[in-house]
Amino acid sequence: MKNSRVFVMGLVILWAHLGWGLQGGDLVNNGGGLAEKNMFYAYEKMEKYLQLCLGSDSCKLTNEQRDLVLKILKSLPQEKANQNQLVFLSEKKAPGTFIIDGQVRIAKTGSAVGSSIMVNVDLLYSKGANGYEAMSLPEAVAVLVHEFGHHHGNFSHEDLDLIAVRISMLLQQKTISTPLLPWNSFVSASVLGSSSRADFPQVLLTVGEEVIDLSDEYKKAVHCEVLTIPIPILPLPDLELVTKVPAGSILHNIHWDKVKEKDGSLVIKIVGSVSNTCVYKNDVEMRNNNFQMSIRFVIKKTNDTWKYDPTTLELDQFKDPWWKLIKLP
Repeated sequence: MKNSRVFVMGLVILWAHLGWGLQGGDLVNNGGGLAEKNMFYAYEKMEKYLQLCLGSDSCKLTNEQRDLVLKILKSLPQEKANQNQLVFLSEKKAPGTFIIDGQVRIAKTGSAVGSSIMVNVDLLYSKGANGYEAMSLPEAVAVLVHEFGHHHGNFSHEDLDLIAVRISMLLQQKTISTPLLPWNSFVSASVLGSSSRADFPQVLLTVGEEVIDLSDEYKKAVHCEVLTIPIPILPLPDLELVTKVPAGSILHNIHWDKVKEKDGSLVIKIVGSVSNTCVYKNDVEMRNNNFQMSIRFVIKKTNDTWKYDPTTLELDQFKDPWWKLIKLP
């Protein structure tokens, strides 16, 4: 009950700080560049997204579609040799730039691998009930898959759209997203999981215009128990004398646990359930589902803009078993 009161009060504090005017930007392309950053992040991680589709029956690709996705995947190193491959332009400022077959397109490119991909910034933000919202990461992936497809043959827009949408929908199915406020995605957390037991999740925070990848930090924080001395008193942790690195991990059931105001900043804590793939000396692979993961960080307001403070990040794998009957105040 105490944690619930803290969280509710934190939401009230956050609401008072954010207000209605920061819901994705007041004007088109004034959302702080979040859509552009989602596009860059999708571009950077494209290999992972294509591999996820190719390794999942849920992507429902035909043989012809699979062949094209494989071609795109294999050509990505050559594509990214063009260090300025993504170019952001405005149709409004340069009329006709994105007119294709009589329609205004969100992006266009050439027919050769490595061709620049021009993105129409006018269509990266859409107006919703609470202001302008930035294009999401799965949507950005769909746009890029479509454009990469043009580098491998004379495919119709409809054919490429179908492949792009299937990959985007798979990402949405595999992604758990939790905005801090249901009506405001200004601060949110997302986890992209994998069906493979030997994989680790992609963990992302969105704070205003920033996209923060915590995947590496999460991978370093998770561990398997080897030798532990239990401490039956909360909140004291057990003494983990020996641990080992898991072969894979799943983070699920993420939720916002606490929000506190401190010295004009907001201290935020997220908690989720952890399921690790642990391999021991007898070569038995098992899931260790006893743990949770807390992710704590601070956001600070500078010039009316909220910023993530990377020096405050803390990840802690812990467990809160039923047998810990003694709880200190």
